[in-house]
Amino acid sequence: MKKKEMSKADQEILRRRLKERRLFLNMTYQDLADKTGISKSSLQRYETGSIKNIPYDKIFTLSEALEVSPEYFTDLSKDYTGESAFEVKMVGNDSRIKHLEHIKEFEERAIRYITPNLVSQGYNIERHSHGSVGDIVATKGKEIWHIDFLYTRDVKKYPPQTGMGRQQLLLRFGRLAVYDKPITKYSIVMDMRVLAEQYIQLKPIHLDIETSIIILRGTDYEELHF
Repeated sequence: MKKKEMSKADQEILRRRLKERRLFLNMTYQDLADKTGISKSSLQRYETGSIKNIPYDKIFTLSEALEVSPEYFTDLSKDYTGESAFEVKMVGNDSRIKHLEHIKEFEERAIRYITPNLVSQGYNIERHSHGSVGDIVATKGKEIWHIDFLYTRDVKKYPPQTGMGRQQLLLRFGRLAVYDKPITKYSIVMDMRVLAEQYIQLKPIHLDIETSIIILRGTDYEELHF
């Protein structure tokens, strides 16, 4: 049976994901080559598309070196910067429907509290679909501020060490590293200070734009800068 080849669209997604993770982890081609045993030239060709399909066995090697699950490179239809695949698996007795309702409520609350403040400051607001860089985008003159929402579960039940929210944060920063449109600021909205104070230490050294975490506090919010 002939092996089905990847579509050009899937090949592009795979290349971008590989580059996003490498850049986020601040790794050179040589760094990744040293960790994987894959030659520097092969890694470059994977990212540029000179080699159209990454061998399946190399997927496992790359995912381990880049600290993601193999599905990050094989399940190309899933948005890993949204709801975490790892978090869904840990929902346990909570129903998936209830979990998604919590996410929706958090996003609506974020929009309800943040948007009026931005409008009062003279920003124009656009809401983007999931999977975009920025669930909402605020523009004013030459300022282009992308703001994403990051829902986190009860840390008493799901402690920070599980790394689910951290994984989402890293994936979003990686995606931002290869974003090819104008942007002057990027923020993540959260509602748990204990996690925000941990994540703020993950300074995205590969980015040259202003970045911050916005913490929802009741009907108000606070901004922490990386």
